[in-house]
Amino acid sequence: MYDIHSHILPAMDDGARDLAESIRIAEETVKKGIKGIVATPHFMEEGYRFALPELEEKIRQFQEVLKKREIDLEIYPGAEVFIYPGLIRDLEEGLVPTINKSSYLLLEFPMYGFPPYTGDLLYNLQVLGYKVIIAHPERYREVVEAPDFLYRFARGSIYAQVNSSSLLGVFGERVKRTAEILFLHNMVQLIGSDLHSTGRRGQTLREGVERLKELDRERAELLLRNNRRVIEDKELECLEPLPYRGKGGLLDKLRKRFLSDSVKFK
Repeated sequence: MYDIHSHILPAMDDGARDLAESIRIAEETVKKGIKGIVATPHFMEEGYRFALPELEEKIRQFQEVLKKREIDLEIYPGAEVFIYPGLIRDLEEGLVPTINKSSYLLLEFPMYGFPPYTGDLLYNLQVLGYKVIIAHPERYREVVEAPDFLYRFARGSIYAQVNSSSLLGVFGERVKRTAEILFLHNMVQLIGSDLHSTGRRGQTLREGVERLKELDRERAELLLRNNRRVIEDKELECLEPLPYRGKGGLLDKLRKRFLSDSVKFK
């Protein structure tokens, strides 16, 4: 099992505060049967920002610590990149990390609205050969209010990664329900923990996968295979995305009650 979204590196962003916490996260991750994890610290136009050599050195140092402690966990480089207008320029200059130096780019959006330049930016990224992965779409207000908002992206070969913590209700029942809708309608192709700590935002990948297996085992296993394929820079296995028809659709047939808690955003 491989985790493609984590904030495991110490003092890089709002994730692990120090080396001690990073070690505890790594120990917990290995105990849950995870062999490799992509370190995806936040990367922004302003605020959280780092040079690729800095990221690689952080990983090298952390990997040495894990080896000395006999913690068998492979760390891969990456970033959770917050969308901004100058992203393509910075990518072309080699300033923005992709997942394990592959063609896959993990892209985060504002919680309360997609920027007006989103469509053009995604198109231009694809033209340049990048494969965009939308991070945790189930948490974005526009997707929660209308899950079919993601359908047009899925139809356009834009991939998406669901958070395991969302499937466990960490961000509220509406986000959980949205995550399940997206999964059952083939609008997400990957799963990550998006871990930040050892507490509420800890390593939940295994538990999230188990929840998906309750809904559809074969599709859950496909997401896990895709995690590995991203790290190896291989094409993903994708099922045809299905439009969401609203209440009374596939998910509602599987569940007996409508969940109406308020959405919890980060």
